Amino acid sequence: MTEAFLTLALLWLLAAMTPGPNFFAVMHVAAGQGRRAAVACALGTVVATGVWALAGFFGLKALFVALPATAAVIKLAGAAYLIWVAVNLWRSARAVDATSAPARTGRAFLFGLATNLANPKTAAFAASLFAVALPADTSIELSLAAVIMICAISTSWYAIVSLVGSTRPFASAYVRSRALILRLTAVIFAGYGGKLAADALLED
Repeated sequence: MTEAFLTLALLWLLAAMTPGPNFFAVMHVAAGQGRRAAVACALGTVVATGVWALAGFFGLKALFVALPATAAVIKLAGAAYLIWVAVNLWRSARAVDATSAPARTGRAFLFGLATNLANPKTAAFAASLFAVALPADTSIELSLAAVIMICAISTSWYAIVSLVGSTRPFASAYVRSRALILRLTAVIFAGYGGKLAADALLED
């Protein structure tokens, strides 16, 4: 069982470290609003990770297989949110004032939470990892421990992202290149949203 947990931990760490919407959301908040807001955004991301991991554990992937239309609707809703974020980021790049807004931890938390909840692939991925890494006869207690473990891994990784992204060099670079960074982040979010929408339509 120890080997299974180590395998699961390694696979999840690699997945968490792969740049995606969550990474860019935390980095964007860290550079633009500071460490406190970035930590709040990271916590929102981790809470959503826990939700998706539990959903994957309790069979959301099976639901998607049984009712493909449900998966398509959820994916399209997530795609719409990511594209909406992209549009707002692009518009905010036009603002004359390039200074960062005061940190609002509540909004940062919700931003991280919504960004991760917008990607239902996390649930399917978590379910796949559980199926591959954990034996079929794994108890509920150990399975829940696995969920806690992957949330802890995500917390550690995004804490590092928050700390690095909010350092003075990164913050200074953000102020100097705010418009470019916002537009680049907008393109990335739009790209993920478009891919999610395309996947939903192709699977329909």
